[in-house]
Formats: sequence, structure tokens, C-alpha cells
Amino acid sequence: MPPRRAYHHGDLRTALIAAADAIVREQGLEGFSLREAARRAGVSPGAPAHHFGSVKGLLTEVALLGYDELARYLAPPLEDTTESAEGTVRRMAHGYVRFALDHPGHFRLMFRSDAVDRDDPRYGDVSARALNGLAAAACAFDKASGQTEGRIFGTWAAIHGMAHLILEGKAQYLFGTASADAVVDLALAALLARLPSPPD
Repeated sequence: MPPRRAYHHGDLRTALIAAADAIVREQGLEGFSLREAARRAGVSPGAPAHHFGSVKGLLTEVALLGYDELARYLAPPLEDTTESAEGTVRRMAHGYVRFALDHPGHFRLMFRSDAVDRDDPRYGDVSARALNGLAAAACAFDKASGQTEGRIFGTWAAIHGMAHLILEGKAQYLFGTASADAVVDLALAALLARLPSPPD
């Protein structure tokens, strides 16, 4: 146990979030505990509960960081104004899957309603900021469909499902040793072929 450090007012909360974020990054949700977060922050085992109320309170902070990181993975396609609508969807799908593979602990945590507080108003704001670009890309590609919500949900579900199945090693049953990028390209080709192309 390292010696406990003295924190200035306000620093302890940040230190606990950083410790929890590191645990999820290294060991996933399964390896997380309030006691370990406290140990890494160099404080008493009761400190996290005092500041965040529960495990869910602290993990919600980590999930918010995960959405911020996901937004960074999804930003480059939106910044390229020369990209076609289909190209934007493809690149965002690659970014989404890449995030899941680079940050598996965060990816699994962010969508766990039992582990994060979705009633926290920041959760809705941060998740929307991260995913709004993907929603816009789906709508831009499939303008012919009148069901905006269904269009967005269907595209997101397909991309999220790809990320989950690749992360869990399920894609290999169909694609063997193909890379994640190759799997995404093959699956997207089938998905996008089913959607009407946007009008000129």
C-alpha cells in the first residue's frame, strides 16, 4: 500500500476518477472495485463512496470519459467535407469498431444500464454529442427513407453489433483470420447495398 498523499480541495474527486478510469482501461469492469480505486488514489476505502455515493456513481464518471473518447474516434470523418455520404458512414463504422477494440473496458461499460446512472443529465448530453455525428451520417446516406428514427437506430445497431461481435471474437466464425477492418468492410458492403442511395 503506497503512502497516502495529501490532496488539495477538489483534487481527490479527480484522483478517484482517474484511478477508476485506469482500472477499467487495464482490467475491464470485472476487475473494478471501489477498494482498488481508493488504493490507487492513496485514500481510505470509504472515500469513493463518500464522494460518489456508490460504485455506479464512480463508474458513471468513467463512462462519461469513454463517450468523450468515442467522440474523438468519430470526429475525423465529419471534418472531411469532401467525403461522400457512404464514405462517411464507412469511416465512422471503422472508428466505432476501432474504439471498441482499443478501449474494450469502456465500450462494455458505457452501454451497461446496471453499471452507470443514465438519469445523470450529463450522461444524455455526452452520449448524444458522441453519437450525433453517426446519426447525421446515417440520415445523409439514407435520405430516401421516411423513418428517421428507424434509419438512425438501424445503422447504429448494425455498427454497434459489429463492434461487439468483433470484440468478443465472434466474427472469426464467419471471417476466419480476417482483420477487423476487413470484417467491417465486408459487413458494411452488405448493409449499405440494402439501403437506397441518396439522390444527387
